[in-house]
Amino acid sequence: MKQILSLALCVGLLAGLVTDAGAKPKTVFEDPSGDAGVASQGAAVPGADQAGFDLVSGTIDRKGKNLEFTVTHAAMPPSGSLPEGFRFLWHINVAGKEYRFSVKSADIGKPDPLSGPNGEERVGQIYLDGQFRLEIWEDQPPIGVLTTPIYETIAYLDGVFDPASASFTVILPLKTIKAKPGKTIGAGTGAAAGTSCVICWVPQYAERSLTPHSIIDFATMTTPYKIPR
Repeated sequence: MKQILSLALCVGLLAGLVTDAGAKPKTVFEDPSGDAGVASQGAAVPGADQAGFDLVSGTIDRKGKNLEFTVTHAAMPPSGSLPEGFRFLWHINVAGKEYRFSVKSADIGKPDPLSGPNGEERVGQIYLDGQFRLEIWEDQPPIGVLTTPIYETIAYLDGVFDPASASFTVILPLKTIKAKPGKTIGAGTGAAAGTSCVICWVPQYAERSLTPHSIIDFATMTTPYKIPR
């Protein structure tokens, strides 16, 4: 009996190792190429694809204690998607909490009075290899002229733009969102409600006041991702 139990235990452990080793990136969204421009009008703008704004697909993959979110585009300039004036947003929901990634291929730190201390810590810093932020949305009244509640920055993440593959990857430690294996990452809504921006490229000025007319290209996260054990 002990031999049978030992054998069953070994088989279970091996199965777990095979599962982890055989895990592959999971495609969670796809989007047709050639449609970047004025998303609300369904009008493509020449050059928007070459500027690195034409979304094609996105994957999520677990690598040890991290999740890697990779976003692929139809094309991308050598420096990555056009910097500073444009921002990529991806809203996700984890265990009922709303988060979003905010990504730029380059960034010059400047004061942000609406973000309190989080808006001051980067003043004077220059990020030429990309800036990758994780923000959390708390249900609160809009501030000033902003049309949506504020997302608060909770972490600056590692990431990389890879123009050769027209993609970028954001590395999210599981501990940052307190997500354990078995939890599901789904499409967020939060302040994106009322627009098509669950996953989108927008001008930077529209980051906090999204409207359908400010979206350059967007995609829909059609497949949830269950964090593997």
